[in-house]
Amino acid sequence: MDNQIRIKLLVLDLDGTVLRSDGSLSGELVKAVNQVKTHGITVILATGRMVRSAEPYWLQLQLGTGPLIAYNGSMVVEMPQQVPWFSWHLTEDVARFVIEEALDADILTQVYVSNELWLSKEDERAQHYIEVNHIPGDVKSREGLLSWPSPPIKILLQDDPDKLDQFRLRISPEVLGLQGRIFKSQADYLEIVPAGVGKGPALAKVAERLHLSPQQIMAIGDAENDVDMLKWVGMGVAMGQAPELVKHAADVVTKSVDQDGAAYAIYRWLLDPMQGFHEMQY
Repeated sequence: MDNQIRIKLLVLDLDGTVLRSDGSLSGELVKAVNQVKTHGITVILATGRMVRSAEPYWLQLQLGTGPLIAYNGSMVVEMPQQVPWFSWHLTEDVARFVIEEALDADILTQVYVSNELWLSKEDERAQHYIEVNHIPGDVKSREGLLSWPSPPIKILLQDDPDKLDQFRLRISPEVLGLQGRIFKSQADYLEIVPAGVGKGPALAKVAERLHLSPQQIMAIGDAENDVDMLKWVGMGVAMGQAPELVKHAADVVTKSVDQDGAAYAIYRWLLDPMQGFHEMQY
C-alpha cells in the first residue's frame, strides 16, 4: 500500500536524527516536515531529552498540538501547553543503587528529578546543555543526589564508552531485578528508566489514544533507545550512522544525519518521490 495513504503519524528522534552533529536543524529537514504536514500527516518527536529541552525544536518545526514523548518514554505531554498524558518514575531502590554504584565508579551522574537536572560534578557538556536549554540544574553532593522529593524520572550516566559498557555488564542484573531498564542512547550515554518504559511502549500508548495502528506510523531513529520504537511501527527507519543493532531493528536504512538522512527518508519512503525526493542533491 502506498505510504502516503496509509501513514498517518511520523515520529522523529531528535539527537542524531533531526539534529545534526553540530546540534542544528537543516533547512531540508524543515522543508520535508512541512511537506509532510501539508498531506495531513501528524509529526511528533520522541526523545531522551527533557520536555523543556525538546520544546524549542517542537516550536521550530511548527508541530502544533500533539504528544511529545520525552525522557525516552518516561513521560508524554501534549504540546505546546505541556499537558501531562502519561509518566513513570524509577523505584527508589533502583535509583539509589544506580546512583551509588555510579558515584563509586567516578562516573558523571545526571539525575532527572521533576523538571530539574542534578549533576554529580561539574561538566562542560552538561553545563552547556543546562544553559542553552534554560534548565534548572545544580551540582549536588552524594547525599544531595539521594535526597529527592519524589523518585527520579531517569538517570543518565556519561563517561568513556568502554567504561560504560563494563559498568553496564556489572550492574545490569541488579538493575533488572530492581525493576529498571538500562540502555545506551549514545556511545557515551548510559540511561536507566523504569522497567517496561521506552519510546516503543510510550508510542503504543500514544497510538492507542490517537486510534492509530502500528501500520499507520513511521518512525526514524539512530540509537539503541530507538530500537523498540523502530520494531513496533509499520515503517521503521534507521539513520545511516546508527549501530548495527539499530539497523537490524529497522525496515530500511537511510543516509547519515549529516547527509540529511531524515529528510531523505521522508522523501524516499513517505512522500511521493516526484514531490521532493529528486529535489535533494546527493
